[in-house]
Amino acid sequence: MSFSIFKNNPSGTTQIDTEEAYNIWNLLRARYSSMETYQMLTNFVHDKELSILLKSHLDNFKHQVKILENRAETFKIKSPERPPKTVKVSMQINEMTDAFIFRKIFNDLLAELYSITRSVISSITNDNLRGAFRKFLASHINDYERLILLGKVKGWNDISPSYKTTKPVKEEKISVAETNHIWNHVAFRYHQMQQTQLFVGFVHDKEFKLMMTTGIKSLDKQVKILEKKAFDFEIPLPTMPPATQNTSIDPESLEDKFMYRMILLGTNSAVDLHTRAIIECTRNDSVRKTFNDFLKVELDIQDNYIKYGKFKGWTPLPPMYFQIT
Repeated sequence: MSFSIFKNNPSGTTQIDTEEAYNIWNLLRARYSSMETYQMLTNFVHDKELSILLKSHLDNFKHQVKILENRAETFKIKSPERPPKTVKVSMQINEMTDAFIFRKIFNDLLAELYSITRSVISSITNDNLRGAFRKFLASHINDYERLILLGKVKGWNDISPSYKTTKPVKEEKISVAETNHIWNHVAFRYHQMQQTQLFVGFVHDKEFKLMMTTGIKSLDKQVKILEKKAFDFEIPLPTMPPATQNTSIDPESLEDKFMYRMILLGTNSAVDLHTRAIIECTRNDSVRKTFNDFLKVELDIQDNYIKYGKFKGWTPLPPMYFQIT
């Protein structure tokens, strides 16, 4: 969607709120910790491909640290202590195997993925900063994806339990986690479609109504993809919402601002749900890619909703972070 009010918007570029100040500090702390961990563990890596991948991750972290340090300086946020410039270890530890290093890095990436996702969701005042966090998230998911694929080739990944059906199969194609996420996403999308269709009948603002009808089309498209996957893997589906909704509610009792905030909360929940699916769907690469595609779409929708809500004065205003000069 493209609305004129989203272009060349000067607001949300020079101020940050208290949550965004924390996000800058927290992500900088996490990246410092990751850099130190990577610099330490690379001393013990034997596998050439793992060594190359960790170096690539480290380069991405250093780039993000420069951006975060710049933002911290701009907004006068006290930064955490920096790690040593390099960490060199001459001794060798037999227990420090490549498989152990892989699992350590894997778990660290998962933990930080939650932090970055939270930063994107909670950064609503400064659009430019949220855009930077979105780039961090995309880079982090790419690093995570490459690590998963390498772990599969090397046999380092932990294999989650497979989903069993009465129909015999030649290979286990889907895990219990992936099964649950497909079912859960269908149920969540059904709920969102029912709620949005209800709100469309009461919305007053024409552009807001257009955004909701466009959102319904996106939800319907994703539901069809999920329903097909459920059919392919013999996953039972939840009950569908009513085809039509007739209500006697007074339109005046539902304000646009209230409906806007409910939908915004729904987009935040969807971002979190997609992220958890990406994290837990490690057996079937196609299923994980589907949820990653959904996340990209949802982040665009969320970004548009935040900007539009700010333009209309509907977005909640958190406490601002004041710089002492």
